[in-house]
Amino acid sequence: MNLELKPMSGVLCSCRRLFSAAVVVSCMSCFSVNAQVIDGRDFSIDGFAAVDGNAGTNHYRAGGTTGGAGGKVVYAANFSQLQAYLQAKDPYIVIVDKDMTTGITCYVDGLDTGKLCDAQDGSQGVATTYGERIMVAPNKTLIGVVDPTTGKAPLFSRITFVMQCVDNIIIRNCRFTMNGVPVLKSGENKIVAFRNGVQTEVGDPDCIGIQADKVSAKTDWGGHIWIDHCEFFNGNAASKDRYDGLLDCKNNVQWMTFSYNHFHNHDKSCLFGKGDTDVYENCRTISFHHNFFENIEGSRLPLQRGGNLHFYNNYMLGCQDGWDVRPGAVGCLEASYFENTKSPVRSDRGGSLNVNKISGYDVIYKGCNNLMEGYTNTDGHKISKNYPVTSTNWTPVQSASSYRVNILDKTADVPELLKKYAGAGKIEIYKTYTDNLPGEDINEFAHAVKDKLTGDAYDEDGNKITDVPTAIDDVFSGSVANTAYYTLYGVRVDTPEKGVYIRKISDAQGREIVSKIVMR
Repeated sequence: MNLELKPMSGVLCSCRRLFSAAVVVSCMSCFSVNAQVIDGRDFSIDGFAAVDGNAGTNHYRAGGTTGGAGGKVVYAANFSQLQAYLQAKDPYIVIVDKDMTTGITCYVDGLDTGKLCDAQDGSQGVATTYGERIMVAPNKTLIGVVDPTTGKAPLFSRITFVMQCVDNIIIRNCRFTMNGVPVLKSGENKIVAFRNGVQTEVGDPDCIGIQADKVSAKTDWGGHIWIDHCEFFNGNAASKDRYDGLLDCKNNVQWMTFSYNHFHNHDKSCLFGKGDTDVYENCRTISFHHNFFENIEGSRLPLQRGGNLHFYNNYMLGCQDGWDVRPGAVGCLEASYFENTKSPVRSDRGGSLNVNKISGYDVIYKGCNNLMEGYTNTDGHKISKNYPVTSTNWTPVQSASSYRVNILDKTADVPELLKKYAGAGKIEIYKTYTDNLPGEDINEFAHAVKDKLTGDAYDEDGNKITDVPTAIDDVFSGSVANTAYYTLYGVRVDTPEKGVYIRKISDAQGREIVSKIVMR
C-alpha cells in the first residue's frame, strides 16, 4: 500500500510514516473490520464522516458514521421494498442488485421538458415513468451490487433520496439519474409521483438532497453521512432548470464525506448552502475527495455557501464554472487537477481558501480560462482572467483533531486514478458488509412497512402499502386446469420474473389453491 502522504501543515493523516506510537495506533485503525484495500489503496471511510464530532452536541456520534451497522442485512427486490427498508425505524444494510424505477408508466411531451400530457393512455407524448421520493431514515446503509454481465451498478431512475434531519447514512456503489422525470405543466419543476390514483408533486428533482429544515433551519440538524463510489447524471434537458442538483446539502448538517463519485452530463451539480443566509456556526463540515466532474455544462462543483470544506484529489474535465467559495465559506484545497474547464475554482466572492503549494501537491491547470492568481496552464493555454485568492489558514484538524486521510495522491496522478476508480461499478463493495447476498424476506418487508418512521411505501400501482401478505399454504391434489400468477398486490402477470408472487391453481373440478412462490 502506498502510504506516502504530503498533507498541509496541520492536516492529520493517520497513515503517515511517522515514528510515533500514537500515530501507529491511528494507522492501525485504518484497517478496521470495514477496511477495504484494493490494488494497495484503502477505500474505507475517512475524512469528516469518520470522526465522532464534538461531544455534548447533537452531531456527536461515537465511532463516526456507521450507517446500518448492527441491523439486518436485507435484499430489496423492488422499489416498494427499497422504500420501506430505507424509511423504517430499525437499522438496515440494504442490498440492491438491479436497476429500479417506480415502474408506473406515464407520458410526457418530451424527455427534455417532461411536461405531463393531458391524455395518459399513450395516444400522445413519449413514455417514461412517474417519479417518487424516499425519505431516508437514520441508521441506514445502501449498497449496490455490480451486475457481472454488464459491469454496471444499480441505477435508480427518477427517484429522489431525501435526508431530512437525519444522521448516520452510508450510500455506496449506486447510480442516480432524474433523466425523463415527469413534471406538471405549470409552476416550478417538481417530481410528480402517482399515489393512490392521483398525480402528486413530491419535491425537487434532486438525485440526493441533504437538509435540516423540517421544523426550523435555526434549530434542526443532521449529519454523519458518507456517499462513496456513486455516479450522478442527467441529460435531455431543455433548460438548466429542468433538473435540480445531483447532490445538494442545505442547513446545519455536519461530518460528511463525499468520495470517489462521478458527476457528469448535467448543469447545476452540487449546492452546499441554499443562500447567503444559510450559514451556521460550524455548519456543513464536508470532506470532498477523489470526485470526478465531467461535462458539467453549468456550475456548482460545488457552490459553497458557509461551512468548511476539505477539497482534495478532485478532477474536473470539460466543465464550466467549478468550485465557488461564497460568503462565509472556508475551504482547504489540495492536489486537484483542472482540465478544459472555464472557471475551476474561485474564492473572491466572500469566501476564503487555503491552498497546498507543496511541490507535487499543488493545483494543476490545463486548458482552462479563468485561474487563481499566481497560476498558469501547464499546456500554455491562454488565460482570460486571474481571480484573487482570499486566504485562510484553516485545515481540517482545526475542526476535528482526529481527522484522517487514507491517502493523498500526487496531483499529476489524479486524472488516471479517477478515471479508473471514481464512480459506481469500479470496485466490488458489498462483500465489505456481508459474506453472502441475502435472499428476499417477505416477513422482514412486512415488518418494515409497519415499522415506518419517515414515510409510507407505495406499490407498483402507486397505492400506499398498509399490509403485506405473507405465506399462504394449502394442500392440493388433482389435475391442473389453469395456473395464474399475481404480484403481492393483486396485479396479474403473464410471465413472472425474479421475485415473489402469488400463484393460483385451479383443477377441472373448479377447486382452487393459492400459494406464495419465489421466482429466481
